[in-house]
Formats: sequence, C-alpha cells, structure tokens
Amino acid sequence: MKIFLDTLLETNKTYDFFVDWKKVRSFVEKNKVEINILNSLLHSEDFDNELRRILRRYPEVLKVVPLLLAIRDNSVSIISEFGLEKTKVIKLDFTERNLREEEIETFVDFFKKTGLKDFFLNVADKSLLDYILGVEVGMDTNARKNRSGKVLENFLKPIIEKIANDLKCTFLTQEKFSTLEKYSININKLKDRKADFILLKPRGDGSYGVVNIEVNFYNVSGSKPQEIIDSYIERQKELKEYGYEFLLVTDGPAWKKQKSQLTKALENLDFVLNTYLVRLGILEEVICMI
Repeated sequence: MKIFLDTLLETNKTYDFFVDWKKVRSFVEKNKVEINILNSLLHSEDFDNELRRILRRYPEVLKVVPLLLAIRDNSVSIISEFGLEKTKVIKLDFTERNLREEEIETFVDFFKKTGLKDFFLNVADKSLLDYILGVEVGMDTNARKNRSGKVLENFLKPIIEKIANDLKCTFLTQEKFSTLEKYSININKLKDRKADFILLKPRGDGSYGVVNIEVNFYNVSGSKPQEIIDSYIERQKELKEYGYEFLLVTDGPAWKKQKSQLTKALENLDFVLNTYLVRLGILEEVICMI
C-alpha cells in the first residue's frame, strides 16, 4: 500500500481541461443568426413591441433565450403565483414554432420578470454575441467533471492498446458486455453494463479469455470511492462466475484520505494498480499472467 500511496498522481488536469473552446465556438456559430436578431433589442426604445415583432417573425430565436439565463433546458416551469390558497405554475416552451398571441405575451412578461428586459436596456453593451460566448465558457466549466473522468482513460488507452497488440488480444473500449456475443461470449449478468476496456485473450481451443479493465481518478474524498469499490467487487465476482478476470487502475490524491477503502479494494480485488505501476510494466505482466 505504501508504494501505491507514495506514487499517486497529484492531479489529472491537462491543458484542455479548463474550457472546450471548440465546443463553445461551435455552439455560438450554430446560433449566430438568432443571436444577432436578438441583438437588435439592445437599448431599444420600444422593447416590448420589438420583442413581439421578433417572436412573430423569427420564432427560431426562442431556442437561444434560455442561454441568456445560463440554462440549457428547452422548457422551464416557473411558479408565477404562490400563496396559502393558490399556487400557479406556468411552463414555457422554448422550442421553435409559430406562436399564438397569448404565448407571445407570456414571453414578453418572462423577459420583464426575469430581468432580461433590464439586461437588454441597461446592462448589455454592444454585442450579445460576446455575452453569450462568455455564458458558454462559464457553462462549459460544468462539463469539467466529465472531462476529468475521461483524462485517465485517455492517458491509459494507448498503453493498454499497445499491450493488447503485443499479446495478440482483441481490444475493445467503451463497449457493453453484450458486444461480446459476436465472439460467442455471453456474460448475461453484465450484458447491459459498459466497460472502460476489454481485452480478449485468444486461447488454444479457439475461445477467449476476458479481461475487464476499469479506470478512475479521485481528486476529492467522499462516499463515491466506497460505492465504486463495492460495485467493482461485485463486478469481479460476476466475471469470475464465467471464468473471466477484472483489473482496476485507479489514481488520485483522494486515496490518501480513503485508506480504509483502498485496503478494502486491495483485499477484495485481485489486481489494483495506479498509473505509476502501469508505467513500470506491471499491467502487462498481470495480463500476460492471467
């Protein structure tokens, strides 16, 4: 355990972790026309009527309105009245369509009560496009968790793929276990589950041995390691029922505060490595052995 803890990675952040600029630029470019139409509302002297005109003639602008409030949903439920005797909830649909006049009035009211009207008249300067670009950058930070989860997987993929090629194994990544049916392998208990990596080791009789490799990284401590380790212990148990193997590659500073869970993993899983041990060649040795 000491070697494992002493060689953990401090971070999994890479230069492309912070903002997915390609994604941000793609979204803004895709909606550039609609954004520029709304841009005409900036500092309007007759805002409500101009908004009504736009909604009648260009209902496609509806899809970018939620983004002005930094939300991605194309429908929003709002409490419009709240009292002891009565609570009223209205639902606004921002999908493109021809609007009825009462719907247009609802959106005019929405702009006023959410502060968007004041934003257009008194806050925004010259470019709504720049504002939405900033909103997209901010919202993209919410996707960092997903990017973070993929970093270690991306680091290890070429290493594991090379091992697979060297050992003449079939290499699969992010596939459901049901995919193995085309290799005449049926793991019914796991068929709907997805694996980070699967290696199929050819056997002399024409069949395959299966090695499932799962990868994760923990930046902060909490309940998740316990839940994940329990699920991996169950995963290994289910694979062994079919005569197959499980291997975990995990890393991150949170393990230093989760020693009890690490002990549980080491005691109940046959193979637990960190990236340092992988780079030493131990992963290849283990796959050769099993």
